Amino acid sequence: MISRWIFDSIGTYASMPILLMVMLYAWRRTRSLSESFLIGLQVGIWSIVIDHVSDLIVYALKFDGGYLLTFASLQLLSLVILNVILMNTHVKSTFNRPSLNRVTGVLLLVIYLYIIVSEGLNDELRLVVSNLVVLLVVIGLAVALYDEYRITIRAKYQVQQQQAQIKNDTRYMNEIEVHYNELRNFRHDYQNMMLSISEYLKTDDLTGLQEYYQKNIAPVTKRVADEQYNLEDLSRVKVKSVKSILFNKLNYAQSQGIKVHFELRQVLERVATNELDLDIALGIILDNAVEAVVGNYHGEITSAIFQTAHSTVFLIQNNLFEQLPPLWQLKEVGYSTKGTNRGLGLNRLGTIVNRNENMILETRVLENRFVQRLTVAREEV
Repeated sequence: MISRWIFDSIGTYASMPILLMVMLYAWRRTRSLSESFLIGLQVGIWSIVIDHVSDLIVYALKFDGGYLLTFASLQLLSLVILNVILMNTHVKSTFNRPSLNRVTGVLLLVIYLYIIVSEGLNDELRLVVSNLVVLLVVIGLAVALYDEYRITIRAKYQVQQQQAQIKNDTRYMNEIEVHYNELRNFRHDYQNMMLSISEYLKTDDLTGLQEYYQKNIAPVTKRVADEQYNLEDLSRVKVKSVKSILFNKLNYAQSQGIKVHFELRQVLERVATNELDLDIALGIILDNAVEAVVGNYHGEITSAIFQTAHSTVFLIQNNLFEQLPPLWQLKEVGYSTKGTNRGLGLNRLGTIVNRNENMILETRVLENRFVQRLTVAREEV
């Protein structure tokens, strides 16, 4: 009875300083007022639920003097269970959209204040039970709404992924058609060159043949050598969306006079992450690499995919022709070395990587090269 009397004397209002401390801690971790406010209210309301359950247990078991022990035990046990759920599932305590966090926070605040005021007027067991029922109903509705929201977002994301896949496949087919036409033209030109050479040989005109070679064949040979496709290893990429984004970006870089290298020794059958996010991330990295070297005579982009027992690593690097600011500044929204309104890539790249738990991005400047290493952890078998 002493523990129950102490809690009643202090009142439910004593939870407010604790609530503020939780909000302050959450704000230090998230740097978001809406998220920290929502997390604090969730903790406060959950503590009230545990308080009511403890009251019922003590009353039912007639466990006089055991309120604080019951409350502390249930609170600790529930926090451990919730932490395990949050760590091992994709469930989050907040929404990605700040507006939803604000609306949910206001609703939870109304419920929290209602409980505090009502319990301040009356502390009968019947009121405790009714408040507990209201809380459980509200929690059930919140879980159902969150689940519906998650399903809707997942469906929307899948549609976006399918659309991106179709778009990538279309671009890939268009590029294949372009190169097929180039091959046909080259075959036609090759046949014409052979006919011309045969005429010189029939007439034993070696001087004319030498002039013809220096004027017509040698330049073509040099052009083919300079523009040769170093993308043969792309045939080992079996993930269509990844192959498409790599082929399109690297092929475009070649068309801009940039030296391109790609290496993959083992067949890449699959990636253990969201393909759409991976495609967007690779696209941003390659776009930035092309933008950094285009227009420079010695521009070069080197890319590779390495596979280990536990991860798949995408390595992309380009040479630098100017002094870069600190890396943290490159990741700020709106900042770009190429002018205003062009600095969204690296910031968006960071957002994509952060929302995928099995993605790690490493960015370095090594001498005169800008290196980005995107690691995708493989699923545990």
